[in-house]
Order: sequence, then C-alpha cells, then structure tokens
Amino acid sequence: MSHSSPSDNSPSAHSPSNDGHSGLSRTDRLANLIIAALVIAVAIAAIVATGDFPATSLATDVGPARFPIIYAVALIALCTILIINTLRKPVTEAEPQDTTGGAGRFASRVNVAVGIGLTAVCLIGMTYVGYAAATVVYLSSVMWLMGQRNKLLNPLIAVVVTAVIYITFSTGLQVPLPVGSLFE
Repeated sequence: MSHSSPSDNSPSAHSPSNDGHSGLSRTDRLANLIIAALVIAVAIAAIVATGDFPATSLATDVGPARFPIIYAVALIALCTILIINTLRKPVTEAEPQDTTGGAGRFASRVNVAVGIGLTAVCLIGMTYVGYAAATVVYLSSVMWLMGQRNKLLNPLIAVVVTAVIYITFSTGLQVPLPVGSLFE
C-alpha cells in the first residue's frame, strides 16, 4: 500500500487545496474583507440617503429612490458573496513570489490609476459629446486596458453594451441621458 507524500508527483500533492482553488494570502484576505465592508457601508448609506426622496403620484413611476435602493441591495448581496467566498478559501502562509521584480505590481497600479482617469474623462466628456459617444470610447478603452486587445470586438461590445444601457434607462426607466452640449 502506497501513501502519497508532499514530495511525490501526484496531482493531489501539488494542488493548494482540496477543491482545486488556491488559497489567499493574509493580506489579500484582509483586503477583500475590508473592501467588501466599505462597499456594504456605502450601500447602506445610499439606502438611508434615498429614504427621504419624494414619492411620485404616478402609479407607473418607480420614483427617484427605487433605482439606488435596488442597486444598493445588489451591492450588499454581491459583497456578502465575496465575504463568504473569501472566508471559505484557505489562508496561505507565504506571499506569492513576484518574479517581475515589482514591475507587475507597478503596472497593475498604473492601470488602476489610468482606469480612474478614464472614468473621470468619460464623465466630463458626456457633457460635451453625450452619453453614447463618451461611453463607447470609454468602454473600448477600459477593455483594452484590461487586456482585451481585439480591435474589432472591443468597439462592437462597447456599442452593444452602450445601446442596452441607453434603451434600459431611456425607454424602460424614462431617465434622460446626456445628449452633449455639442449636439444640442
């Protein structure tokens, strides 16, 4: 009868956990829990803040508070799932080795900063060129930034997503989206 040891070459000896998923470092686990807690706090604050929004007299109108409350509840549910999944993963004792000499970590931080900048530019750009043009360029740029580098697929996906959001808000929720001062 043979017993496997950690030094043999069986697949189970090299898997980080029984379910095939790798564990989280203590830093990553703490970061996930803190981010989830902060987003839950912001969502709860949004629910409290929208509690004072006025109701409408129309039976078919969802009212100004409905969408933020639905969004906040969805955020709370997603953060709860993140917390549960984070707590279920095992903690790894050693931090993963960075073989890039810190360049990978720096590049990811630059990408986050560029993404935040693109978001600000998009929001400002909407006032001039409108929702549709600014959002298509923004979504294409963010997809490229995240590693999706298909020159045909990025704009196509951006147009479809922008159209779905536009139809949902403009037609479904009767929320006007910015047209842009250049086109008024």
